[in-house]
Amino acid sequence: MGRPIADAIDLFLANAAARPSHLATCVHGRKTTYAAFEHRVRSFAGAFMRHEGPGVLIALPQGPDAYAAMLGAGLAGFFYSPLNVDVPVEKRRRIARLMQPSIIVAEPEMAADLAPAAPGASIIAPDDSLGPPLAGRGTRHESAYIIFTSGTTGVPKGVVIPRIALDHFVDWLAYSKTITANDRVSQFSNIGFDLSVTDIYGGLCLGATVFPVLGRADRTFPARVVERESLTVWTSTPSVISLMSWAGEVKSELLGSLRLVNMCGEPLLPAHLSEIFTALPDVVVQNSYGPTETTVSMTAVRLNRTDFMPACGTSVAIGNPISRMAIHLVGGPHANEGEIVITGPQLAMGYWNDPDRTAAAFRTIDVDGTSVPAYFSGDWAERRDGHMFCRGRIDLQVKIRGFRLELEEVETAIRDQGFFVNCVLKWHDKLAAVIERHPTRTFDEATVRAALALRLEAHAIPSIIRLIDLMPRTQNDKLDRQAVSQWLDGVVRQNPAYWD
Repeated sequence: MGRPIADAIDLFLANAAARPSHLATCVHGRKTTYAAFEHRVRSFAGAFMRHEGPGVLIALPQGPDAYAAMLGAGLAGFFYSPLNVDVPVEKRRRIARLMQPSIIVAEPEMAADLAPAAPGASIIAPDDSLGPPLAGRGTRHESAYIIFTSGTTGVPKGVVIPRIALDHFVDWLAYSKTITANDRVSQFSNIGFDLSVTDIYGGLCLGATVFPVLGRADRTFPARVVERESLTVWTSTPSVISLMSWAGEVKSELLGSLRLVNMCGEPLLPAHLSEIFTALPDVVVQNSYGPTETTVSMTAVRLNRTDFMPACGTSVAIGNPISRMAIHLVGGPHANEGEIVITGPQLAMGYWNDPDRTAAAFRTIDVDGTSVPAYFSGDWAERRDGHMFCRGRIDLQVKIRGFRLELEEVETAIRDQGFFVNCVLKWHDKLAAVIERHPTRTFDEATVRAALALRLEAHAIPSIIRLIDLMPRTQNDKLDRQAVSQWLDGVVRQNPAYWD
C-alpha cells in the first residue's frame, strides 16, 4: 500500500505550529508569518461555519486572503471554487450561476456584481470583521475544490477534486522535494487555474514562503520578480518562459537564485530547455503533465543540462506517472501509442452537476482483469526509447484537402526555423500559421515557405502565414487559439485577397 498519505490541512497546521515566525507569504514587502496566517485561516473557517454550506466561491485576487479562504474552507469542512477576478464579468457571473455557492468571499464591489447570479449566497468580505477563529483540527468535506475550466462549447466545466486527490498531490510535492520548507516559491498562475494549487498548497502546507506575482509590470517581466525576491522555485506554463525570452531576460543575473523550474500546462519545447540551461547551468527543470481532471499533474521528469537531450523530441517528454498513478495508452496502432487514459487516486469526482459530460470522460478500463475508474484525456501520446511524448489533442487533428494532418507537425517545422512561438490552425477551410515576432530573428515569409517545403508535403504548408507582435494568451497563460483565429479574421477584413 505504500506510505500513509497525510491530510493537506493537517500538514499546514503542523508547519505553522513548528515555525510560527517563518514567513508564509510576502507581497511587495508586506510580510505575513505562519502564526499570523494561521490565525487568518482559522478566522475564515470560523466565519464559514456561522453560515450554511458547503460551497464557497472565492472571488479575490491571488494573495494571502485568497489563500487563507481556501485553507479556511478546508478546515471548516467546506469546499470552494476559486474565481479568476480578471476574466470578463459575464464569465464570472456564469460560473456563479453554475455553482450556486452558499457563500461568496469578495470585496463589496465584486460581491455586488456576483450576487444576482447566486441570490441565495451569503457574502463575506475579507476584512477584519470575520469574527472568532475556529479552534482545533476542524473537519473535512469529501470535496476539496471545484475548478471551472473553459469547455469546447463555451460552457465552463466544473471539475470536482476530492480531498483525497489533493492530499495525494501535496504528498507527492513533499516526497519529491518539488517544494521544501526552505524554498521561496513563485505564485504566478491566477487562482482559477489549477496550476496555482502547486504553489499555494505546496508552499503553505510544506512550510515555504509564497510570493504572489501581482501587477502589470511584474507579470510582464517576471524574471525581475525572481531576482528581487531571490526565488528558489518557479512554477508556470512554458509560455511564461517564452515571455521572459521575448523580453531578453532568461539571464543568470536575474534567475540565478532558482534551484528548480517547474513546467506544466502545455508542451515544453527543447528550445526552452536550451535557453534555460545556457543561462542557468546548475538549475533543474521538472516537466509535468496532467489535466485538471487528474489534480494538477500526475507525471514528472527531472532534467539537467547534461542529460536533457534524450528527453527531447518535437517537445520534451512528459515523464513517468508519479506514485500510485498510471497512464494507459488506448486505441492506438500498437501498445506504445494511443489516447492517454489515467487511473489512480488523483482522479476528479466528475463534473459539477453535469452527469452526461462526466459519463463521457470518466469511464472504466480493464487493468489485469479488474475494472478500474479512469479518465479519458483526449490527449494522444507515444512511448519512444523509454520516454513518453504527448503528441497533442486528438481534436487538433484536422483534414486539409482530404488529408489528415496533425497541427503540431507543422508547428514543429516552424519552430525548427527559430520561431519558437507559433500557432497553426485550420482557419475556415484553409491551413494558417501565425508566428510571433522574434526579438533577434528576421521573419521572411518566402524563406519560411521554402524551408517548410523541404520537410512537409504540399497540403501541410499553410496557405496563410502571418507575423504577429505578441501571441494572444489565455488567462491561464496558454496560447489562445480562438483569439488567434479572431485576429486572423481582422487581418482578412483588411486583406480580402486572402480569401482567394
